[in-house]
Amino acid sequence: MSKFCVSCGAQLADNADFCTTCGAKQSAAQPQGAQQIGGQPHPGAQQVNGAAKNFADAAKGLGAAAGQNVKQTFDGVSFDSVKGAMSINDIKNVGKTKNKNTIIGLAAIAVAIVLVIIILCCAITPGWQKPIDRRFKAMNKCDGSLYAKTFADAYNDYVDEHYVEDSDDYDSVEEYYEEQLNDIKDYAEDEYGDNVKYKVKVLKKKELKKSDLKDVEDRYEDYYDESVDVSKGYKVKLKITVKGKDDDDTDNTWMNVYKIDGKWVLEN
Repeated sequence: MSKFCVSCGAQLADNADFCTTCGAKQSAAQPQGAQQIGGQPHPGAQQVNGAAKNFADAAKGLGAAAGQNVKQTFDGVSFDSVKGAMSINDIKNVGKTKNKNTIIGLAAIAVAIVLVIIILCCAITPGWQKPIDRRFKAMNKCDGSLYAKTFADAYNDYVDEHYVEDSDDYDSVEEYYEEQLNDIKDYAEDEYGDNVKYKVKVLKKKELKKSDLKDVEDRYEDYYDESVDVSKGYKVKLKITVKGKDDDDTDNTWMNVYKIDGKWVLEN
């Protein structure tokens, strides 16, 4: 004769001292109600099964109600109906009319605006980072014109006056920088092989103090005889990778960027 758990109704071996399903201790002799009679399960099992069925029925009812609410919300809604409900008057009076086509249209516009803002924020490079990107792009292409854009105008004027004007080798500052970049490329190829390329990643930045900015202004005054306005600056940590045909290397370094006379430039 089989017996059943006095707690959960699970079928047990005749000599079981505890239930292997719920762990409840079993009495030596089970009451009559604890046994299966006429093929009917233990009353405790009936209660458990009944509760499970009630829960399933309730969940099914809630799901059906939610589905019906969604159906009612979007019943009769189409692209044309929403488009036709987006006039100025419809939008102005939506609080009174509660027109669901107008509400859905406004919600769609709001979502689209948020997405556009997110995309723009991810795509637009901040001003302080542009001279960093230009510097390494110029190094990859040996582009003297792009390289010149990473320096303050006052510094480029100094280079022009001292290294270009009286030189027979250069006709412009850009040409002077281009030769410097080619020299850098030759050195890098000796170390890493042909087709050397630089990659840079910004790791973090720290805003510079006003005293640091004042020091830069003083330096331009002392070394270049130029009066400049340094309104902002960051100390930026970079991860720089240089890779050639034969070898590669990665290193972290710090670089300062300044906003000088309204233009973001690198420390020269």
